[in-house]
Amino acid sequence: MGFSDSTRDPQSTSIRRVTVSKLFGRYDYDLEFDSRLAILYGDNGTGKTTILRMIHNLLSPGPGGGHKTAVAKTIFREFSVYFSNGVKVDARRKNPNAGNFELLLTLPKGSTRRAAFIIDEDEAIPNTGPHSDAQDDLIKEISRAIHLRSYYLSDDRILDSDFIDKRRTVREPWRFRFRPSIGEDSIRESDDSPQVSSAIYRATGWARQQALQGASDGSVSTNTIYADVVKHLAEMPRIATAEGESSTRQHLLTMIERTGQRSRDQSRFGLLPAVNTDDLLQYVPLVRDEDFPLVSGILKPYLGGTDARLDALESTHRTLSFFVDTLNRFLKGKYVMFDIQGGLRIYTDEGDALDEGSLSSGESQLLTLFCNILSARESPAIFVIDEPELSLNVKWQRALVDALLGCARDSEIQLILASHSIELLTAHREQVVGLKV
Repeated sequence: MGFSDSTRDPQSTSIRRVTVSKLFGRYDYDLEFDSRLAILYGDNGTGKTTILRMIHNLLSPGPGGGHKTAVAKTIFREFSVYFSNGVKVDARRKNPNAGNFELLLTLPKGSTRRAAFIIDEDEAIPNTGPHSDAQDDLIKEISRAIHLRSYYLSDDRILDSDFIDKRRTVREPWRFRFRPSIGEDSIRESDDSPQVSSAIYRATGWARQQALQGASDGSVSTNTIYADVVKHLAEMPRIATAEGESSTRQHLLTMIERTGQRSRDQSRFGLLPAVNTDDLLQYVPLVRDEDFPLVSGILKPYLGGTDARLDALESTHRTLSFFVDTLNRFLKGKYVMFDIQGGLRIYTDEGDALDEGSLSSGESQLLTLFCNILSARESPAIFVIDEPELSLNVKWQRALVDALLGCARDSEIQLILASHSIELLTAHREQVVGLKV
């Protein structure tokens, strides 16, 4: 499979380095991160998952998410995260143990803000108390300084983030049920489906929001275009030369054909209704020469307005095209379709509708990964994934990271992974960050 690479604005913020002192009381690390992708690799017990969780918990603002309590329960002496914009976030203790810690924010010019995080009798960081105001102020300053959202997808594929609505994540109440898994001989319990359903719900919500925003932006552009119609007609020559008329007529036909094709492409996902340009293509060549300037003067603003709406939705269309086409390259015996109204739907090759519970565990993993990354595209973010290769065959492992990068393309998402997969690691050697002990 060939997949698109990811791009990232060089001016956007990303994690460039993480240093750790006495993790578990034993390990010291100095880890350099690529701005698009970093893959942690090391022996079991060396702290890959713990480092992922520490990054997520330090950068998640909360409140009430238990992030700083999780930091307090981790054994380390110092954990520092360096950002590409010169900001540094530190958690420090005098001794490598669990319990109280100090959180520090160092700004690019060297000024420092700090706050103490003190556990209570339940060994948790309380939301109220003598230190809470200073803690809240510091966490807000960190959020403003790095301007990054953090998402953590654990090895059980539950997404944790302070930037998702945890009150409603699935499209409908889920009841455990047994279904035959297409392509497999066994019957399995569909316990992956709550996570898959939640991921699909979030991805559909993202797409609908983008469609609404794009339609709004396109409408503004359309209004400005139509304001020029009278001026365009007033300044238009009354009679065109034969050579100029022919050239203008061909140009108009090219515009019509291009706009029609673009609208048909975007109607695939229901972003805009398809514009039927067949009649225009049929009758424009038949317009009399003396009438053509008037016809052109009317049609060009119309085409320009339609193009304005298409332009506003082009990024969303490109992203959804990659998302759907990539999933379908992976899947065998079934395929997915997506539109704004109905969301994501799954079918067998014979056209029979399936639900998420009919997917194999590997297919569920893929859908969960792709949908969750899609839904995180709206803002600069780090997306942390523990063992993304779980339940995937060797061929899928080899292609997985390029596919994830493609889903993140044209966004400001930095992927941070932990993996044991040789296939995945060898395909991205330059982004592998080894935990050497």
